[in-house]
Amino acid sequence: MHRFDELNRALAENRVEQARELCQGLLRDEPDNVDLLTLSGALARLCGDVAEAFESFSRAALLDPSQAELSNNLGVVLEDLGRYQEAAGHYRRALELKADYPEALGNLGNALLKLERHDEAVARFCDAIALDPGYTSAYYHLGHALRAQGEWEGAARCYQKVVELQPDHLKGWVNLGGSLLALNRFDEALSAQREALALDPESVDAHWNLALTLLAVGDYGEGWREYQWRLKDAAGSFSDEFLGRRMWDGAPLSGRTLLVRAEQGFGDAIQFFRYARLLARRGERVVLECRRELLPLFAAQGEEIALCAAGDEPPPFDTFAYLMSLPYLVGTTLENIPPQAPPLKADPALSTKWRGLVPAGGDLKVGVVWAGSAGYKRDRYRSLPAGVLAPLASLPGITLYNLQLGGCAEDLAALRGEGALVDLTGEIGDFADTAALIDNLDLVVSVDTAVAHLAAAMGKPVHLMLPFSCDWRWLHGRTDSPWYPSVTLYRQEVPGQWQSVVEAVARRIAPLPEASRQDPNLLFQEANRLRGEGDLSGAINMYRALLARLPDCAEIYNNLGLALQDQGGAAEAEASYRRALELKPHLADAYNNLGTLLVGRAEHDEAEPLFRRAVELDPGYLPAYVNLGSCLQVLEQPAQAVELYRRAIALDPGYLEARINLGTAYQDLMQPRRAIDTYEELLRLAPEHPEAHWNLALSLLSVAEFRRGWREYEWRLAGCEPELPIPVWRGEELAGRTILLQCEQGLGDTLQFIRYAPLVAQRGGEVVVRCQAAGLKPLLCRVPGVAAVCAPGEELPPCDCQVQLLSLPHLFGTTLERMPPWRPYLYAEERRSSLWSLMLEEGDTLKVGLVWRGGPLPRNRACPFKEFAPLADMSGVLFYSLQLGDTPDPGVLPAVDLAPQIGDFGDTAAILAGLDLLVTVDTAAAHLAGGMGVPVWLLLPYACDWRWFADREDSPWYPTMRIFRQERPGDWAGVMTRVSEGVEQRLKSQ
Repeated sequence: MHRFDELNRALAENRVEQARELCQGLLRDEPDNVDLLTLSGALARLCGDVAEAFESFSRAALLDPSQAELSNNLGVVLEDLGRYQEAAGHYRRALELKADYPEALGNLGNALLKLERHDEAVARFCDAIALDPGYTSAYYHLGHALRAQGEWEGAARCYQKVVELQPDHLKGWVNLGGSLLALNRFDEALSAQREALALDPESVDAHWNLALTLLAVGDYGEGWREYQWRLKDAAGSFSDEFLGRRMWDGAPLSGRTLLVRAEQGFGDAIQFFRYARLLARRGERVVLECRRELLPLFAAQGEEIALCAAGDEPPPFDTFAYLMSLPYLVGTTLENIPPQAPPLKADPALSTKWRGLVPAGGDLKVGVVWAGSAGYKRDRYRSLPAGVLAPLASLPGITLYNLQLGGCAEDLAALRGEGALVDLTGEIGDFADTAALIDNLDLVVSVDTAVAHLAAAMGKPVHLMLPFSCDWRWLHGRTDSPWYPSVTLYRQEVPGQWQSVVEAVARRIAPLPEASRQDPNLLFQEANRLRGEGDLSGAINMYRALLARLPDCAEIYNNLGLALQDQGGAAEAEASYRRALELKPHLADAYNNLGTLLVGRAEHDEAEPLFRRAVELDPGYLPAYVNLGSCLQVLEQPAQAVELYRRAIALDPGYLEARINLGTAYQDLMQPRRAIDTYEELLRLAPEHPEAHWNLALSLLSVAEFRRGWREYEWRLAGCEPELPIPVWRGEELAGRTILLQCEQGLGDTLQFIRYAPLVAQRGGEVVVRCQAAGLKPLLCRVPGVAAVCAPGEELPPCDCQVQLLSLPHLFGTTLERMPPWRPYLYAEERRSSLWSLMLEEGDTLKVGLVWRGGPLPRNRACPFKEFAPLADMSGVLFYSLQLGDTPDPGVLPAVDLAPQIGDFGDTAAILAGLDLLVTVDTAAAHLAGGMGVPVWLLLPYACDWRWFADREDSPWYPTMRIFRQERPGDWAGVMTRVSEGVEQRLKSQ
């Protein structure tokens, strides 16, 4: 009895190895003890000795064949050994002995699932749940079985039940999130993955699913960061060291050679090849390692990139990165995706060879691909039977060209149907051949494969057929792709249903009737119609087809430019406009369109003469007047802009855009009263014009007519539904409810108006703030009255009501006489301030911070650093640069550059706490200093901004602020003279 007591103690204390030894000792005395054999098997399995477990369970079952649990245990070990068919037999034996045995039913379901007998597995799991409605494992594996059948809705319900029964079930949350992602329920998917990460912050699977969801909805900032977690997947064979070199962290390469290692599929390598190009064109030394089949294609691009095949020894390198980490390392957002420019090109010799196999002229030549790699685990969702594409072959005026490698004769016969199909795939050796064939086709219709990426990267029109579940590469809710301007996307409306997708493609690519094709005017009208309806790919194809017949038609080039510009192909659009002007130098529309393109690139100096020429050529061309006026305002010539807007209004009194711009020009001329008159006149013509009300608000606020101004300011929300389905706060008592303050517009606006948070809290509520950037959190969480702050991508707590931050001045009845009581409301963290003080000079030196430009600031609000020269050589002053993204020129003004060490606004606040003065243009830094009560001198252009008023050198918002405004447009020199004098006076008063 003593030996059994010792065994029981070991089991109770979870000393598995010792318990196993004790059990084996007891078995030597009682070799036929079924209970000891069963325990021995269980302990052996816990220790990873599956063979020993199998032997023990087998002997126990042999000794007592009537005990269902023993057959079940034997089945479990056989599953461990991968002998699923035998395991299923033992589970069935257990159920013969004990029909109401949910564990055996669940285990049988698992074995059937591994045997890919999904229908039977589903039935067994359901039987188990019927016996035990709280059987978590059965719900979990039923979810797997339904997912294997593509039943994502059912799978999601199963995983939801799992986490309801067991809230700490990590894999339940992970799989719930993955299923919701497959259903395109992105917000719920994000929530599920964040629940998983709350349970295990190191869960690679949860981070991976979170990355896919964030990227699918275009949240590239957090998405690429989460995508890096794939590198921690033990099954991914990623390493942070390769051939003795460490992985690149994105720091300047400074002459080092970077090895870029391609990963995942061929399509990914083609899509992200642009990053190797981007780095090479920055002057970096780049080696690209990729699969051997891609080498000829990439070599044909003629880039300054060394190439090597995966598995071969690479050329010498200093550091390395995985190809799909480059978007994260270079900071890719939706707005700055590097273009695949110039488009990938086919090898000229190969293209010529293939041209001999593809007859010129005749029908529209359409390449087709219907299936991806069978090795891809979700290929059955993205691929379709070849015969489903048969309607394309039967379209008149079209010949299909097979691009599907390995297509069998039955597939080709089904695809051909009654139409024309050419199969040249027997001549294709690698991707360079595929590119050469595509180069000789008109367009490509494909499922999501590497061939689609190749054609798109070549700039060839691609009609891409996608399954219901959104793949992150193509983003949610779009029919175009920011990665490939020539791609048009077609998605299943119902999972598995391809027919409507193929019909939509057929309608898009079908050539015009013969009569229309013979009449260029009808074709031009059709192309314009397509462009007007947003079918840019169709319009571009048609314009190009027209140009093949009418190569000297300027109007076609002009309209082609419009379609290309709308599609994001700025370089091609510019070339098209310039070609139009070469052919027809008097085409006013082309001058105007080229000007708008240049304005989009902030090249206003180059755009201005183009708009002038458009007005000269066509004095009645109203858009050119407005565009020229807008351009002149940016170039700080508002008086000229006023005259242009007046001329446009004289031509058409109902041209409201000219009236809007006239008001803004008066603001630029420091004439807000005339701007108010302009907007009021416009509102007599169009009383519900939101933009007029908005601009009227800005003008009223700039002359301190707050009561009416804040009321008009609410028009910014016209037509906008609240983001969350909770009530909008109207200023009533909160009585313990939680209120969400939605930050809006610029970061400076948030810092200026977060002062209202304490007033909201005084109404009896708990204040939650949702801000625009994570860098604001260290500041906002310290604002009095704020209970919590959420950055983009972070889950919000439950809230009872919401309000836009800039609606608070209106709700609190703010006037110039009834401003919120002043006290500092932004605070630096003491620990950070202490650390930053070590970077600042001690003693009596006047410490002055400098900021001379902001990120998206209008050009006239940025002050060139050279203008700070009058501040140089001042004794007793030490300047510090807080300017992010720019370095002070010591030849102009010596300044200690603190910017590289600034991580967020908490750092900036800590620096400001140790300075005597901040001299800054109109940026968030000015609001930060003002909200902290730090002395701040604000440098303003000659223009009226509502935040600072038109006729004051101080600010009622910030008592420590002094304003230095230009006395005429562009006069930074005069501003700096006064700042220099102010610094001298400050030194004398010390």
